[in-house]
Amino acid sequence: MIDSLPVHPDPVIEGAIAASCQSLAGMGTLLEQCADALRSGHSPGDLRGMNHEDYEALYAVAMQLYEAGDHERALPVSLALVAHEARSVKYSYLAGLCLQKRQRYREAAVMYLLALGQDATHAPSAFRMGECCAALGETEEAQQAYEHAVALGRGDERYHHLQTEAMARVVRLS
Repeated sequence: MIDSLPVHPDPVIEGAIAASCQSLAGMGTLLEQCADALRSGHSPGDLRGMNHEDYEALYAVAMQLYEAGDHERALPVSLALVAHEARSVKYSYLAGLCLQKRQRYREAAVMYLLALGQDATHAPSAFRMGECCAALGETEEAQQAYEHAVALGRGDERYHHLQTEAMARVVRLS
């Protein structure tokens, strides 16, 4: 996935990236072999023996890479988190952010939609979905996403800043 990049100078981070890439490469086989267990509610991470601490350690690596602007390296780690534990809003949202920074807007929108499916009140996902739809030239969908972010911002003080920006973007798209 990131063969063209030089090795990361931090061996712990490089190990997490390599393990995430390897894990993603083997996901298809795992899904085939464990279909019954997955249908009964287990996540792929459960089947691989991962726990909350494992996920959070990977999330910390992905966030560190993302915040350093290393979106290409953060992407496989965040996607591995989503693949192993798709029930977490923050993992889906981070994967969306990484994809959006890589200008992979359609895929990013899917991650934001997944996050909204996990938590319909997650205003940042609605707002970012609006950005992706706008970048794809899907004006009507962008307006709907921004309007959803506005509505969510009204109900949650933490998202007031998103509400204001989303309202401005709705006006610009009109």
